[in-house]
Amino acid sequence: SQEWAKGVKELCTKTGALLILDDVRAGFRLSLSSSWSGMYGVTPDLVCYSKAIANGHALSALVGSQACRQAGAEKVFATGSFWFSSCAMAAGLATLEQLEKRNVVQELEMVGNILKEGLEKQGKELGLDLKVTGPPSMPYLSFDEDEPFKRPRGDLFTAECARLGVLIHPHHNWFLSLAHTEQVIMDTLEVTKQALGRVKEEFGQ
Repeated sequence: SQEWAKGVKELCTKTGALLILDDVRAGFRLSLSSSWSGMYGVTPDLVCYSKAIANGHALSALVGSQACRQAGAEKVFATGSFWFSSCAMAAGLATLEQLEKRNVVQELEMVGNILKEGLEKQGKELGLDLKVTGPPSMPYLSFDEDEPFKRPRGDLFTAECARLGVLIHPHHNWFLSLAHTEQVIMDTLEVTKQALGRVKEEFGQ
């Protein structure tokens, strides 16, 4: 929440600690700046990026404030095995250009809401007690009757989806991308409808 993020920032400022944000998963899905600065107006001192930054190529980045750069980054010598990988660097530049050009945050929010609302509607029609949580671009479906580490309904749902050709992670948020067009989401909902029907058959709710 915004209150929690601001509280963490205030605590870091008060104690002189750096606020370091791991945006390896959430980066560029919630905001083209850091997820915290885009969503909550809280600017970290350092932000870690990877994965989406180069569309799957082996690239990561640590970016930060001018104060951090002057305090340490300019004085530290470091080297890396893949620093001269021009393919990954080119992929990173091309990816960042496309993310900005194609309004990725708005696009993912749109298709994510279609998926979320579709799943909720299917659950209601079947009388299943489920919820879809998380940001639209990183949704997660859970069943009220399942336990945190014992998820027979969730496991059956994801297994049935996989059998029908849709891979959905059973234990943490799903990550949408620009490859998930509106048509892909609609096709996915056709599969989830069948998978949820299978859960209804097995458990009744």
